[in-house]
Amino acid sequence: MHYDQLPPFVKESTVFSLEDKTKLAQIDRLPTSQEVDEITSLPEIYELLNAFIGDHSSRNVHLQLKAKEYLQDNQLDMAWKVLLL
Repeated sequence: MHYDQLPPFVKESTVFSLEDKTKLAQIDRLPTSQEVDEITSLPEIYELLNAFIGDHSSRNVHLQLKAKEYLQDNQLDMAWKVLLL
């Protein structure tokens, strides 16, 4: 994916640095919706999703923060799965 093809919510994010956004653009293909759904049962993801029910703004920020953690561990695919929840 080219940097210009990043979704607006990623390009406009204040959570991600330019380096983070560049890493996110290095993915060959985005995870499928099935692949994204499969991570919702992971304890850390499940807790995160349930902690911010009804507060979409905070939920999105915390999902981006979680994705940033995965990026720092070079888990690009997992970072994208979290972002696409």
